[in-house]
Amino acid sequence: MSNKTMKVLAAVTGLGLIAACSTLPDNSRPEAISSYAPAPSGQEAPTPGDGQAADLLLRDFFTASAHPLRDHQAAKKFLTPGMQNRWQSNAPTMVLDRIDIASEGEGSDTKITYRVRGNIVGNLGVGGVFDPQYSAFETNYELQSIDGQWRISNLPNVVVLDRQDFLSTYRARNVYFPDLNGRALVPDRRWIYTGQQSTAASLVSLLVAGPQERLKKAVRNLLPEDATAQVSADNEGDPSVNFSGIEGLSPDVRRLLAAQVVWTLAGSEVRGPYELLADGTPMSDDMRQKWLVQDLSEFDPNVQAQVPLRAVSGGDVYQQDGARAKKLDGWLADRYVESVALSPRDEVYAAVTGRGDEQRQLVIGGRDEQPVSSVQAKSLTRPTWGLDATTLYVVVDGEKIVQITRNPETGIAGEKEVDAENLKMIEGDEKRISVFRVSHDGTRAVMVVNGRVYVSVLETTEGSNKRLGSPVEIGSAVGDTAVSADWTEDGSVLVGTRANDAPVWDVEVDGSYSQQITGRNLAAPVVSVATDGNKIYVTDANALMQFDVASEESRFWREVPTMQGKRATPVLAD
Repeated sequence: MSNKTMKVLAAVTGLGLIAACSTLPDNSRPEAISSYAPAPSGQEAPTPGDGQAADLLLRDFFTASAHPLRDHQAAKKFLTPGMQNRWQSNAPTMVLDRIDIASEGEGSDTKITYRVRGNIVGNLGVGGVFDPQYSAFETNYELQSIDGQWRISNLPNVVVLDRQDFLSTYRARNVYFPDLNGRALVPDRRWIYTGQQSTAASLVSLLVAGPQERLKKAVRNLLPEDATAQVSADNEGDPSVNFSGIEGLSPDVRRLLAAQVVWTLAGSEVRGPYELLADGTPMSDDMRQKWLVQDLSEFDPNVQAQVPLRAVSGGDVYQQDGARAKKLDGWLADRYVESVALSPRDEVYAAVTGRGDEQRQLVIGGRDEQPVSSVQAKSLTRPTWGLDATTLYVVVDGEKIVQITRNPETGIAGEKEVDAENLKMIEGDEKRISVFRVSHDGTRAVMVVNGRVYVSVLETTEGSNKRLGSPVEIGSAVGDTAVSADWTEDGSVLVGTRANDAPVWDVEVDGSYSQQITGRNLAAPVVSVATDGNKIYVTDANALMQFDVASEESRFWREVPTMQGKRATPVLAD
């Protein structure tokens, strides 16, 4: 999470914390060996104590399971010799919200059985991919006394982890892959074990291995299948990445690869400058020296368009102008605006017009342009732009997702339905999409369906058509209370709810982490949320409210001064 977001979390009541991770397999290909090794976290795995009580030994076993190096060697010390050979530590890995232990029946001096219970909050995949799951866990663990020392003699063929152990031994990192057009870097969130020798080597290995399965049809994998990478420190102690097998990559692709590496490492606190090599020589002819993030600023994944706050109130669109809000003129003032989206580039508006029983119409255009009309229906969600001012999306009558492609020269908009067949994976006969918001890089969508929050990848199929990938529910703590949702500047999701005790949440895109943001001075329902990284804006039951993220003094929400007396919804550039 970004530093700005962490300031918010420090000022709120923490609820529903869920974190988890997986390490790189010891035999992962390609091997990345490095002498560039930031200090490990210092968290050591427990070992069996002499004469340790059976229940305490079992708890230490679960803590040791959070240290996966050398085929879970630390955890295997708690097993009997025979079970050490039989337990498959590469079996499914489950993260539990807690681990409750109670004896199952009456034990003896040499044998005892414990019933272990908890709630599964997620599974850990290869390469640190977290897959949220919400189900109960309950099974037996048998312990046997050998020469007066308790050891685990029978256990299920799974790795069970307590989330609190992960908070001290794992960290979330973003590995970046370019979108299909090579214009933006898309975060692929992974969890990295902090006890590994080198964060840089782990990240580069993940980059070479390619994107996680869900992202494969939305991003490019630039490296050939047989490419490898070695990570080390150069003579000045700076990180050095030496690729092999990239002879066929063009100069443009090599620059894009450099952006991947540099922003992946920089975003994980591996400081540059960065030496990037191909078979021992500079990877790019136009960069003979080391790379800096400034050299690749056009790919900065953290950049968000900084524009004045707009707001929709009473069918009109307002813009903050100093200490007051000014009503926008032009075509936006000629009709009743229900909702509006502002493109991240070129200041193009997409407005849903109409009120009451009127048909809703999508109207698109620059502020001083002649707008064009597009989709018409009984209801339209608030439109949402992709990476720029050429593509946007809207949901028709809560069911059909439509992609609108705008020609920037003529302003003419073409319409195409998005393949949403995968929505059938969501339980329930009727599935109404009330919110559909596309991420800043254009590759993911967050949806509110029947009050629950889902994230899906916008896959590109043959013919450049769009298809909704498998929906993944995130934010189980929110339940079916969600009313609004939108993306933050660092890729997590803000969620507004109808629950007075928990009106606003920050939820990570992989579902691994949910955090309630303070609700002081808010009245549910929260029907709209937005953030520019410095302030969070929400519309509650009474007014347009703001929370100052950057101020350590902030403890409660305040009305937006320029919109006092008006109940308005916030509008920032997508």
